[in-house]
Amino acid sequence: MKTVIATLFAIALLMVVSTAYAGDINFGSTARSIGFGGAGLALGDDSATTAVLNPASSAVSGAKFKFIVPGIDFSSTGASFGDILDAHDKITGGSVTGALDLINTFGKHPTTMGLSLVTGFAGKFGLTFEAEARRSVIPGAAAGEWAGAGQAFRSGTVNLATLTSSITNANFQSTVSSALAGNTAAANTSFGLYLNDLSQNFVGTNTSFVLPAIHYSAGVQTEKGNLYVGTNLKFLQTEARQWQITATPGSASPITVAGGAVNADVDYAAVEVSKTKKNTIKADVGAIYKPNDSIWQYGIVVNNLVKPETGSLAAAQSDAMVSVGIASHPLPGMTVAADIVNITGANDEKASVRMGGEWRFTKFFAARAGYGGKSFTYGVDLFGLNLAFAGKTPKLLTQVLRF
Repeated sequence: MKTVIATLFAIALLMVVSTAYAGDINFGSTARSIGFGGAGLALGDDSATTAVLNPASSAVSGAKFKFIVPGIDFSSTGASFGDILDAHDKITGGSVTGALDLINTFGKHPTTMGLSLVTGFAGKFGLTFEAEARRSVIPGAAAGEWAGAGQAFRSGTVNLATLTSSITNANFQSTVSSALAGNTAAANTSFGLYLNDLSQNFVGTNTSFVLPAIHYSAGVQTEKGNLYVGTNLKFLQTEARQWQITATPGSASPITVAGGAVNADVDYAAVEVSKTKKNTIKADVGAIYKPNDSIWQYGIVVNNLVKPETGSLAAAQSDAMVSVGIASHPLPGMTVAADIVNITGANDEKASVRMGGEWRFTKFFAARAGYGGKSFTYGVDLFGLNLAFAGKTPKLLTQVLRF
């Protein structure tokens, strides 16, 4: 019951904070690592928050069977979290008007909106369910101008001459100048080219579901220390879709000229240009070593030892990747961790350093701070509820999609 109350409180607090915070927001089991800057693969002090980093961690914490409080991460690039909240209905609605609004709002640069979720149980044998979604707005040339024109066209016949000050597209300008010069044939040709320019705008989505992931971990005592190993096997279902926002074929009326008005009428459609689904599997392995008489422990994770076949899933991270880390509890109540992620340079990405620390003031409150390679991160644990904030959320090692 306490877990349910804490989760509901987290959602309520997230809604309040997110209205004023422009960065990424995370809460639940994954938020502890985010507060550390994404580090912690050598930790094993709480399997419910570290099993998502290293499959060996459950054995370190005694292989106790624990519920993983749902961890939810919201992230974005190219737009603030507040912008995405404002656009939520349009992102999920799929209407043409909504798509035009999205391009208008986010058309100045490519924008990605990400959501990931993990929950389940951790222990010597564990079971987790995970999901990731990635929505992209990929603007073509002068996308903001195009979206404004698209909204105008959806209102009915438009006088193109009134848009020449806001639409700089050369084919559009040629359309108006040719029409006003009396050459409607050239105007219609230029207008067709302009509509083709507008069709270079896309809204895409990528999703990945883990149904389920099976974990196993075990420990062995050696002469010089304790070695813990673990693995997980994930059954993935992926889906990639993309919509092209374009003029409905044959909907454009011929250009007409009446006085100084250059009139046209166009209808728009969101056309699905691709859709792929794939079922696949992946496997990760990890190890944590804790030497005798040392305050330090060391970890290593190999993601995608069994590589998933993600097909045309854009922004997928599917190549084998090796990461290492170190962690310690140097003082009572203090935890520090540092990782070098992707030391092999897999997936065309450079290695990055993540580090962070936690100070537990009481049983019911802890504060965290870290650096995730691209931005600083901050987090708290309040009555068992983990929250984290980041200018750019460091991608958890378990995730398939890049955010």
